[in-house]
Amino acid sequence: MAMDSKSKIISYRGGMYLLLAILIIALIGGFITYHFSLLSHNRTINGIDEGIFFAIIGVAGVSIVIALMLAVRLNRNIKSLERAATAMENGADIESIPNFANDELGDIARHIIDLYRRLREASEDVEREHDNALHEQQEKLRIKRQLTNNINHELKTPVAAIQGYLETMITSKDMTAEERESFIAKCYAHCQRLTQLLTDVSTITRLEDGSNRIERDSVDLRAIVDEVASEVALLPDDKRMRVNISLPDSMPIKGNSTLLMSIMKNLTDNAIAYSGGRDIYIKLVGEDETMYTISFADNGIGIDDDHIDHIFERFYRIDKGRSRKLGGTGLGLSIVKNSVLFHGGDISVENRKVGGLEFTFTLPKA
Repeated sequence: MAMDSKSKIISYRGGMYLLLAILIIALIGGFITYHFSLLSHNRTINGIDEGIFFAIIGVAGVSIVIALMLAVRLNRNIKSLERAATAMENGADIESIPNFANDELGDIARHIIDLYRRLREASEDVEREHDNALHEQQEKLRIKRQLTNNINHELKTPVAAIQGYLETMITSKDMTAEERESFIAKCYAHCQRLTQLLTDVSTITRLEDGSNRIERDSVDLRAIVDEVASEVALLPDDKRMRVNISLPDSMPIKGNSTLLMSIMKNLTDNAIAYSGGRDIYIKLVGEDETMYTISFADNGIGIDDDHIDHIFERFYRIDKGRSRKLGGTGLGLSIVKNSVLFHGGDISVENRKVGGLEFTFTLPKA
C-alpha cells in the first residue's frame, strides 16, 4: 500500500510539472499569436498597443514566476510526504517523520501521520496484550508443572515411609504389640500428612482455576479467630501458644468462610510449628470505609531476611528436614497469600524488632 502511495505521489508531481510546462507554452504561443494578429490587422503597432502587449507579457511572466514558486513549494511538500510514506513503510517512529508546511497539503499529511500513529499504537497494544497473555499462559503452565513435580516429590516421602512400616510389620512375625502399635501410629501420622497435602493442593487449585465459582457471603472474622483460638487452647502444652486477640466483637467480612478460616488456621499453625515463641497477637491495626487492616504476629525467633521474600512461595521451606518432621506441606503460607488476594486484599511480612514475625494483611468489609 505504501508503494502505491509513493507511485501516486511521483505521478502527481510529474503531472504537475507537465501542466506547468503546458501553461508556459500556451501563454507564449498565445502571446505570439496575438502579436502577429495585430501585425496582420494593422500592419503597424502604435505605442499604446505595444505597451499593452508588453504589459500582458509582464503579467504573464509574473504569473509564471508565481506559479513556479508555488510549484516548488508544492514539490517540497510532496517530497516530504514521499519521505513520510517511505518512513511509514519501514516502520519508523513518528518522531523521525519530517514536518510539513502549514498549508492544505501539510494538514492532509499531518492527518495521515496521526492515523498512522493511532494505528501503530493500536497494533502495539494488541501485540503487548498478546505477549502478556502468552507470558501469563506460559507462567501458569510452568507453575502447574512445578506444582506437579513438587507434589510428586512430597508424596514420595510419606508413601515410602508407610510402605516401609507395613513391610516391616508383615515380614517381622516376632514384633511385640507395642512395636506394632508404634508402627501403626507412624503410618497414621503419615496418612494425616498425605490428607493435609491433598487438602492444600485442592485449595490452591480451587483458588487458581475456580475463583469465580467460590461463593462469598458476609462472614464474621472475629468468630473465626475465636474458633481458632479455642482449638489452640486444647493443644498439648508443648504445642500450645497464648492467643492474644485485640479485635472488635464483630468484624463482618465479604468473603468465603472456608478461605478465611484457612488464612487464620495456616498462620496459627505456622507460628506454632516454627516460631519458637509462646504468644500470638491478632489485632486490628487500621480500617477505612472498605477494608480492615489486621496484624498477626508472634514473639518467636523470626527468620533471616534472605527468606522473607520467599516464604509465600509454594513448597518453600527454610529448614526442609524440620518442616517435614513437623508434618508441614509447604503450601500453608502460599494458601494464605492467595486467599488474601482472592478477597481483594494484600499481605506483607516482616521481622518484628522485639522478635518474631508479623504478617499484615487487608480484608474487605461486608
